[in-house]
Amino acid sequence: MSLLNSKFNDTKRWEDLKKIVKKRIEVDLQEVERVIELARRTPGLSSHESGLQQLSIFFAIATQYYRVSDPEGLVDLLRFWERYRAAIIQRYSAITPVEIRAGDKVVTNVFERFILKVPNDNVVYHPEAQPLVYGGEGGLYAYFTHPPGWNRPFAIINLPHAAFDNCWHWLALPHETGHDLYAGVQGLDKELEKALGERMVEAVKKGEVNIPPVHRDLSGLGGPNISYSGEEFLKKLWQGWANEAQADIVGLLNCGGAAIVSLQQIIGFGTKDDWLLDRDEKGNIIDYPEPHPTGYIRNVLNIAALRLIDNGSHQNLANEVEQRYIQLRSTEKEIVWYLKGGIEFARVPIPELAKSAKFAAEVICNHKFKVLGGKSYAALGTFTANDQRAVNDMIEPLSNGNPNFTQVAKGIEPRHALAATVFAFEKDFKKADIINKTFLHFV
Repeated sequence: MSLLNSKFNDTKRWEDLKKIVKKRIEVDLQEVERVIELARRTPGLSSHESGLQQLSIFFAIATQYYRVSDPEGLVDLLRFWERYRAAIIQRYSAITPVEIRAGDKVVTNVFERFILKVPNDNVVYHPEAQPLVYGGEGGLYAYFTHPPGWNRPFAIINLPHAAFDNCWHWLALPHETGHDLYAGVQGLDKELEKALGERMVEAVKKGEVNIPPVHRDLSGLGGPNISYSGEEFLKKLWQGWANEAQADIVGLLNCGGAAIVSLQQIIGFGTKDDWLLDRDEKGNIIDYPEPHPTGYIRNVLNIAALRLIDNGSHQNLANEVEQRYIQLRSTEKEIVWYLKGGIEFARVPIPELAKSAKFAAEVICNHKFKVLGGKSYAALGTFTANDQRAVNDMIEPLSNGNPNFTQVAKGIEPRHALAATVFAFEKDFKKADIINKTFLHFV
C-alpha cells in the first residue's frame, strides 16, 4: 500500500499543499483580547488605552485578511503577535520588570526626540505609538527591532536576555530605535539612499576617491555576469548600507561617543564581508552587500560623524575613540567581499573606502530631507557638549552605586544615564555588577 499521495508530486499541487498548511496558522483573537486586557491593567501601559484598542482592531482585521489572501503574511503576523504578547506579559507578571522598565525608558526617550519632530503626515505609526522592549531570544548581541507595518501602533525591540547584565551594551537600543525612524517615516529610505548614491558618484567622478571596477562572471555557478564601474559599486555599497549607517548615527546623536565605544565591542574592526545573491519577485538574480557596513569602515563612519556633530565639540573624545580603533584595527590593506562558499567577489583599498565613509557621515548628519520637514538628522536632535558634561558628571556616582546618580546635573534623560554606563565600565570594569544594578534600578 502506498503511504504517500502521488498527487502532491505535481509542482502545482505541492504549492497548493503548502498554502493549506500556512492557512492553518492561527492568531487566537480571544487570546489577543485577554492579553490586551492585561495591558490595560498594567502600570505604564494603561495610559495607552486608545493605542491598545487600535491594536486589537488591527489583529482582528489582519488575521482575517491574511488567512484568506496571503498565508505567508499570516506567518509574519503570528511572529509579531508572539513578541507583542511577550512584551505585555513580562510587564504584567513581573518576570523581568527592572530590565524592561529601564529599556522602555531609553527607547521612548530616543523615539520621542526624533519621531515627534517629524511632520505627522509622513509618519506611518499610529499617532499614539510607543516603542516597547521585551526580553527576547538570541545571544549577547541579538538586538533587533520590529518596526511598524500593517498600521500597527507599536514598535517592538528585542533586548536579549543574555545582555540583561551588560547595560553598557544597551547602546544598541538607540541604534534599533533608529531603524524605527527609517521604517516609520514614509520616503526616508528612498531620500537617504538617493542622497548617498549621488554623493558617492560625485566623489568618484571628481577624483575624491578611487574605487576599482568590479567584474565577476558567475555563469559557472549558475549565476549572472556582474559588472560595476567604480562609481556604480560605491553607490551600490552605501545605498545597501544606508539603514544600518543611519541607525548608528541616530545612536550617536542621542548618546554621543559612548555609542561608538559600546558598538566597537559588538562589531569589531574586521575587513572581510559578505556579498549576497538572491532573486527578485520576477525570479531574476539580484546582488547586494550585507546590510551592515564592514566593521573597519563602520568605525570610520562613526568617528567621522562624532567629529561633525554639535559643531565639532567632541574632538577630544573622538581622538580617544580613534586611537583605540587605530590600535585594534586589522592590518589588512583592502576590504574584501565574498559570495557564499568563500568565493571572492570584490576588493577595495581601505584608504579609499574610508574616504567615502566620511562623505557618508556628512550626508546622514547634515543633508536636509524633505520627509523630515526640511530638517537634517542632526537638526532633529544633536548630542551637545552640555550633554557630554552631564554624562561625565554621572560616571563617578554610578561607579560607586549611588542611587542619586541621575540627580547630579539638570536635564538628565535616560539616554544620558545609558551613555554614562559605558564610561563607568571603562573607568573600572571590576565594578560591572554595581554599575549594572544601579543603572537598572535608578535610571
